[in-house]
Amino acid sequence: MSYGLELGIAILVLAGCFIAFFYLTNLFVTGLGTLAKRFNVPESVVGASVAAIVSSSPEMGASVFSVVEGHPDIGIGTIVGSAIFNITLLIAFSFWVRKCVLDEKVLKRDGAYYLFVVIVTIVTIWDGVLRHWEALIWFLLYVVYFIWLFRDAINGRFVPKEEFTYVPTKRAIFFTGIGIVGIALCADIMVRATVYVTSSLGLSESLFSLIIIAIATSIPDIFVSAGATKKGMGSLAVSNAVGSNIFDILAGIGLPFSFVAVTPIHGSIELSAFYLLISVFVFLGVIMFRKRVGKKEACVLAAVYISYLFVVLWSGT
Repeated sequence: MSYGLELGIAILVLAGCFIAFFYLTNLFVTGLGTLAKRFNVPESVVGASVAAIVSSSPEMGASVFSVVEGHPDIGIGTIVGSAIFNITLLIAFSFWVRKCVLDEKVLKRDGAYYLFVVIVTIVTIWDGVLRHWEALIWFLLYVVYFIWLFRDAINGRFVPKEEFTYVPTKRAIFFTGIGIVGIALCADIMVRATVYVTSSLGLSESLFSLIIIAIATSIPDIFVSAGATKKGMGSLAVSNAVGSNIFDILAGIGLPFSFVAVTPIHGSIELSAFYLLISVFVFLGVIMFRKRVGKKEACVLAAVYISYLFVVLWSGT
């Protein structure tokens, strides 16, 4: 088999994984949401947790298997790049679809906690490495946020309540199993294909993951947020994006990397971490002073992401 043909197949495999993530995530959400209801978990609690966590399962899978395969840059790059994409271009797309009126609790809980998460991220990797105990602290911080979200849901406070399509229990078990196994398998294949493509083309694994893999694995979040905005639920769209970012960084990186003694953080990822802070400040500035947001605010957020692409590509590391 020729080199060109092998490379072409690897690129097609990557594209196939991205498409599979979309369908597998939908099955996983339906299955897990139905099972939670079957075991009498309050609907508000289910809606506050399942959608944000499951829609982030492709990023989690990429992170886990990047550790397993010994290519941590792919996992960290995917999650950091996805977080920047979600807080800028994904939310911008939602605002462009329809003007949104945001609940101030989005700022008080999700926005403030996300800012805290980004600051913790930057402080942790300031020395150029992520240690296993630091990653474990990240994961424990997600546990704190998760408990906070559950308490708010139970007490009737604002939570990003996603709507679910419920199915019979046996089908829900099947959907959940297919979702878990399928996403894990696709994540492993995606990491292997990414290693092959980047090595063949002489590309940086971290740079490729920060842009290409990050955007592709954020596709499920795009549909969740845009769908919520069309229904007039702007706060849901924003909270899902921010909630997914909190999960991605704290749990998606924190859990698998707590099993790795020391992980070096390379140039483009360090640069992107600082851009995380810029993006969250712009995001908070946009929604803090304008509770009703639309196309103008969308353009500001989109400009932030476009500038990020220029900066990270220019750095080229």
